[in-house]
Amino acid sequence: MLLKIRHALLEVTSPPTTKQSAIIINNEVIISSGSILQPHFLFDGDKSEENKGIVARLQQGQLIDVQAEEGGRIRSFNFVVTFDPHQRHQRPRQNDGSGSRQGHILTRYTAHPLYVFSAAEVSRNLHRILLTADATDQSEVLRSSFVVLGMRPPAQKESFKRFLAHISNYLRHLQPMQTLDDVLVMCSPFGLENFYKTISIGKVSNVMGRSGCLFAISNALPLGCEGSAVFNNKLRLIGIVICTSFQRQQENVNLTLAANFGYLLRNFMEQLGIPNTTFQLTREPSNFPWERTIVVIESAGQQGTGTFIRVHNKHFILTCAHVVGQGNEKVNCRAADREFQSDVIWCNPDSERPFDLALLTAPEDVPERCCVRLAKGPATLGQTVYNAGFPYYVNFGFKYDFNPAIFQGRIIKCDTGAIMSDGSVQAGQSGGPMFDQNGCILGVCVSNIKMDDIIYPNINTAIPICDIRYTLQQFARTNDVKVLSNLVASRDVGRVWSLEMPPIRSKL
Repeated sequence: MLLKIRHALLEVTSPPTTKQSAIIINNEVIISSGSILQPHFLFDGDKSEENKGIVARLQQGQLIDVQAEEGGRIRSFNFVVTFDPHQRHQRPRQNDGSGSRQGHILTRYTAHPLYVFSAAEVSRNLHRILLTADATDQSEVLRSSFVVLGMRPPAQKESFKRFLAHISNYLRHLQPMQTLDDVLVMCSPFGLENFYKTISIGKVSNVMGRSGCLFAISNALPLGCEGSAVFNNKLRLIGIVICTSFQRQQENVNLTLAANFGYLLRNFMEQLGIPNTTFQLTREPSNFPWERTIVVIESAGQQGTGTFIRVHNKHFILTCAHVVGQGNEKVNCRAADREFQSDVIWCNPDSERPFDLALLTAPEDVPERCCVRLAKGPATLGQTVYNAGFPYYVNFGFKYDFNPAIFQGRIIKCDTGAIMSDGSVQAGQSGGPMFDQNGCILGVCVSNIKMDDIIYPNINTAIPICDIRYTLQQFARTNDVKVLSNLVASRDVGRVWSLEMPPIRSKL
């Protein structure tokens, strides 16, 4: 059975009006994130107890049949779906000088709610992430819940179940996800028709949970994109966006999370009592084994990232000074295959001056394949880069979790002693590598840009390897720690890092 998967806008017209992206399959079934219901499930007013009951059922992993007695509250909402049902490809008019295509002709229909369900493993992993958020409430389970609606009034449940059984054949073609897989998101930012079918291209940044039920992507999406479809490089539906951002320690975490569509479909069918077969296709491992080159560093209760580097056949760990902390002679490290203590060879003693660097010892038996080479050339504008590390919200425990994330971006500015990228860098990634496309370390991630107490995660600054390469090579040859004092940069570089205004020649 051929699946026609289209983008749609789902709206709850009952006050307070909410609108977000959705997916429509074969012009029959609509699926979107349960977050569209959140404003309607505040625990106050005359519907408070009813709202609590629905949320409690979802927290327990119970399916809500909207047409049954327990679904009365949701059945009272008015749902409207907007999409272009025909997808006609219009040719430019000959007399139209712009040559642009005719815009989408959207049609609005009544949608009929059928089910609301929560996927247990998605909820468990999302809950662990949001535990660190500044403001959470019981209705957070709606972020990991999903609403299923139909284009026709719900008369025959058996025909709907047969439709689902046909859709399950789609799972035969889905391969396991890996980090750095290409993804395409079709969405409507802010839930506005003006932005209908906006395209965002990115990479898989992290895969979490059993069966890869939850994954992060590098696409920076605004509100209203919850419920959007995530496609792979073969344009097969692999996920549904469930979260685009949250607040943590008064810092905006721009993190786009999606639920695995294959996992959701199997979970939904199990809750309906429909038998389904699990298919596990194999695929070759990634040819960019970046995970084994980085380590989690824990020092004085702080957590950061470091990188195994190779300099003149000697191995070290490169990280940030603020990760190590002043006065510490040893730090705890964890790599993909081991835990160990590392000695601090050198740490920038002046916290007010760049470069924010520290050099640590690496285990003598660390494999050559785990160490990355220093990039030979400088960064260039527009160059594709990959910022890797251990964000706090993903790598929950130093001893039990080893789940690094990697975010694709591009170099957006090259300055004296600093390079900037638009690839995400979150708390916990300090000291992590900025890789180039060849897998060499191009920079050391230090910080986001902060202006007027607002942190911008997708504008961040890194130390260029080309500026410290010679000093590292000189130390590897001589073992003279005094050489590393050259890693304390000049005042001119300090002005760049402190965002001081550059000299301006006035001709006013």
